[in-house]
Formats: sequence, structure tokens, C-alpha cells
Amino acid sequence: MDTKYFGQFAKKLKDKFNLPSVAVGVYQYGESFSQVYGQAQADSLYPLASISKTFLATAICQLADKEVIDLDTPLKHYWPDFKMVDKYVEEHLTFRDALSHQSGLPAHDLMRFTNMNKYDLTLKEKVEHVAYLEPNHELRYKMQYSNLIFAVATYVMEQVIGDDYGHYERENLLEPLKLHNTFINHHEAPFNRVVKPYIRQDEKNKEVPFIAPGKVGGASSMLATISDLLTWAKFQLKTQKTTKNEITAQRYLPQSIMTPSRAYGSANFANYGLGMMMEDYRGHKYFYHSGSYIGYCSFLGFVPDLDLAFVMTTNMDSTDAIFAWAYNTIDHALGVTDTDWLNKVKTIMDNKIAAKEAKIKQLKGDNYISVPAKAELLGDYQNKGYGLVTLSAKDDQLVVTIGKWRYPVIKNNNGLMFIEERLYEHELLPITISKNKVEILTEPALGKKTVFNKVEVII
Repeated sequence: MDTKYFGQFAKKLKDKFNLPSVAVGVYQYGESFSQVYGQAQADSLYPLASISKTFLATAICQLADKEVIDLDTPLKHYWPDFKMVDKYVEEHLTFRDALSHQSGLPAHDLMRFTNMNKYDLTLKEKVEHVAYLEPNHELRYKMQYSNLIFAVATYVMEQVIGDDYGHYERENLLEPLKLHNTFINHHEAPFNRVVKPYIRQDEKNKEVPFIAPGKVGGASSMLATISDLLTWAKFQLKTQKTTKNEITAQRYLPQSIMTPSRAYGSANFANYGLGMMMEDYRGHKYFYHSGSYIGYCSFLGFVPDLDLAFVMTTNMDSTDAIFAWAYNTIDHALGVTDTDWLNKVKTIMDNKIAAKEAKIKQLKGDNYISVPAKAELLGDYQNKGYGLVTLSAKDDQLVVTIGKWRYPVIKNNNGLMFIEERLYEHELLPITISKNKVEILTEPALGKKTVFNKVEVII
């Protein structure tokens, strides 16, 4: 293995994409390489974000192979108190549907944070709130990525086994693979080893506070070193190649249709299996899962035909650098040199960011103003699904608390109001405020705002 080549490319990647640190790993034909560059160490821990889903899906399929659960039995059979707005979904949603994102529910990701306003909900409380979230499609109509439905699958798994999902994953996945530097949740990890998170703002790296993802179970909770993550990628590669008739093998078979990532790999097809993405690249089947969270980005991929597995983590928010690493690694294994992946991905990413910023600027207008904080508007507002948002004053200007953060409310020259949310989705959220309610566009896929009613204060 040409470790010098991978090291040089990783350094160029770090500089090109302004990454505070980057950790990379590659395995092929019995040889492994992993290294960390920048402001981190070999034993530094990186949040894996949605790569956590590959662990949960593996655990659930393992239980299915043991005939402890059935992937196609409705979740309500295992948890009779399961509730959804769509009663057909409530009666028929299965582990297979949940692990392939076909619940009919859009992401509703902001709910992960609004419900952290006063205190962080337990996993049980969070999935009970899912019961009030509106769907936008029927069950199995299309794939819609959902952290919250993975949280539901986690909780139902716990009801089946009568144990914490993390305890099961530790005993049946982490310990057998000797993943001693992989942690189920942030509070279990030595915090001094967790790399500091950054976002890119105004063409500068800005350090932000570490924010836990909340109780969403196996959707987005894990942390690991780069060497442990590479071991996990090798395990996934081996499992895909060696399982045939086992239920676990279904993890790597198409379950729902995704939009191909043509901007980068020019894929002809793209599918989601059970906690695993897949597409074609240069005539090869290619499996992967990415993860992104406030201040972090991670990637795991493998190509069975080439006996190739690769991983990357960084403490930079929402960077497409992960795709430059992935496609360049596959090209190197193929001996192909016709694409400058650093420049191609950076150009496309910069154009996407510029387009998004242009849209934000257009919505704000040239003469936008801060909204004054009128006393009668201040207080808590509640939605049964989303929980609380709070309107308060900062320097006499109106701010909205979503989770742990306060965001300013602005008004453009057309009189439209927005929450300027710059930490998670980096966007403007349309908001309407009246005396007793607040309406926020929490989920664009619904095409309407979510209503939060004012909480009466009893004296």
C-alpha cells in the first residue's frame, strides 16, 4: 500500500478544504493505513453522527438472524404503545421500513433541538413526541431520511431485548471486534479526547461549543478513533462479501431508491439498504454511509470488488471533503488519474454554498431590520411534537431559543420575518408571530409552518 500517497493527499485535502484536522484510513488486500493530520492525535475521538446507523442496523439484523425479531413484523407488535399520526403507518411500520427510511415521515430534524429547550428528553419521551409529527407521504411511498424513525427503531429494539441498545452493541459488536476506542454516547467518552468542533463562516474557521445530539438512540450518537472506524469498515466489507442467505446480507441489498449523486460520481443508480447506502462507480458496486453534525463530518465506504475499505473524519461542519477522499481513494485503487478530485469537489461545494448564501441574502433583502422584543410576545410556545420554543429579548431585540441556542429574528423590507439560524442548517426559517402563537417553517417538505401555542403561566 502506498501510504506516502495517502498521507500526501490527506494533507492537501486538509489545506484545500480548510479543515482544522482530518483523520483518514484505508484498507486493501490485508494492508491497513490510518493517520491523523492537523489539530488532533491518533487517539482523538470524532463523533460519527449518522455512521452510528450502520451499528444499529447491524445489531437489529443480527437479532433477526437469531430469530429474536422479524424485520417485517409491525413495530406495534413489539411495542403496543407505538403511535403515529397516520394510523395505517402506526399499524404496519416495520424494522425494515424504519431502517430503509420509508415511514412516510419527512426528517423533522429541528425537533431534535426544540425538545432540548428546557431539558433533554429521554429516548422514550422523544419517540413519544414522534407520534405527533405530520407525514407528507404514505408508508413505503419513497425514501425520506429520518433520524427520528431510527430513534423509534432503537427504542422498539430495547423493548424486544429488555436491555439498553448500547449495552447490546457493546457486547455483540464493539467487544468482539476489539473496538476499545468506540463509544456509544458522548457522556461515556473521555471528553478531553474529543476534538473541538468548527463551522466555516465568513471564510473563517469558527470554533463552536460541543453540542450533544440528544437522545436519538442509534441514529447519531457514537464516537470513535480513526483506527477503530477503519476496523468497523473492514468488518462491513467482510460481512457484505461473506453473508449470502443470512438476514444480515439484506443490509447490502436495495430497499429504497435514492437520488444518484451525479454531481460527483456520476452514479447510474443509488439505493439505501438497511442502514447502508449504495451506488455504482466506474462499473463497481460501492457501499457507504456519511455522517454530519454540528462541527463534524465523517465517512465510511467500501468496494467489495477491490477488497477496499476507507474512512475519514474531520472536525469541520458539513464539508464535502469526505467525497473527495472517497472517490480519489477508489480511483487510486483502480489506477485511474483522470479526475482532480480536490478541485472538482471544492468547486462544486463552493458553488453550492454561494448559491445558498445568495438565497439567504435575497430573502433578507438590503434593508432588513431586527425585530423589537415586545413584552406581550415573550414566553414559551409549545407544539405537541416539537416541544418548546422560547421568545425572549436580547438588547431589546427579539430572539428565539431553539434547543440550546438563541437566534435573532429579522424582518425584510417586505415585512416577512425569519429566524437567522446559523448553527445547524445554516438558513433562514420563516416565522410568523401573533399574540398567542408562533408559526415556524420547521419542515419544508410539509409545505406549511408548524404552530406553537403560547404556554399560559399559572401564578
